[in-house]
Amino acid sequence: MTDLSALKRDAIAYADDMGFDDQPNPTPIPGLSLVRSRGPTEFDVIDYQPIFCLVLQGAKQCVLGDKPLTFSEGQSLIVSLDLPASGRVVTASRGTPYLALALELDLAILRDVAAELDAKAIPTELEADHVCSAMTVTPTDPALVAAMGRLFDLHRSPEDARALAPLVIREIHYRLLRSRDGVLLKAQLRPDTHAHRIARAIARIRRDYSSALRVPELARDAGMSHSAFHEHFRALTGTTPLQYQKSMRLMEARRQLQGGAGNVSSIAFAVGYESPTQFSREYSRKFGVSPRTDRLSTSS
Repeated sequence: MTDLSALKRDAIAYADDMGFDDQPNPTPIPGLSLVRSRGPTEFDVIDYQPIFCLVLQGAKQCVLGDKPLTFSEGQSLIVSLDLPASGRVVTASRGTPYLALALELDLAILRDVAAELDAKAIPTELEADHVCSAMTVTPTDPALVAAMGRLFDLHRSPEDARALAPLVIREIHYRLLRSRDGVLLKAQLRPDTHAHRIARAIARIRRDYSSALRVPELARDAGMSHSAFHEHFRALTGTTPLQYQKSMRLMEARRQLQGGAGNVSSIAFAVGYESPTQFSREYSRKFGVSPRTDRLSTSS
């Protein structure tokens, strides 16, 4: 069984052989990335998708709303919903870099695996001590470390990867669903849970981020009262629906600016702002730099 130390050595050797820089780097295994940072970093905005991240060395901190979460060697970050957050590497050096393996979670696989589990293993609602957020930090079960090790090791053989990676990825999804900290993953698969209803609302906000947001309509579509919708949305995402939408608008604007898609005013209107001045003010507050400066620094 692969242990953490052996997996760490293999990951460092692979990163060195491939000449990876201090960014998330995709591996030949679909959905699996190797993250390395050879020094602490400043906070940056991150648009998290559902993901399982196993830390092999060093430590990173994420902030969801006003709640900081630090995860370090031997721990895992489980993100169950699409979440705008900020993060930074806090423990890393050139000789001992921050190192992690991150696997994208596939809701279709989760649904398929959940359908095969005993119905009693899928809770109707979240247990009281798990109603916190869709981002959790947990000690990593040795069986999950071993599965991630087997998945990463498949980069050595494309033929083996094509045949075996889907099986190991399915195993990892299975083990996450069966774990105590996978309760939110399980809950959002059931249409009668608050987690599922909030996930539907998040999908709509992300799809229609540039449109006017009508929170009472979202609550009604979710089958929840306005107050209950706000309470559960904030508990899961660390923010309000309006702040969530604002984050989506600003992150999309940054993507367009850095891609040279247009000038500041046109991008502000494209993502849903009525005032370029307000857009510039909120952009600067979120990213620590004005949109004009951000655009110029990217194009230079």
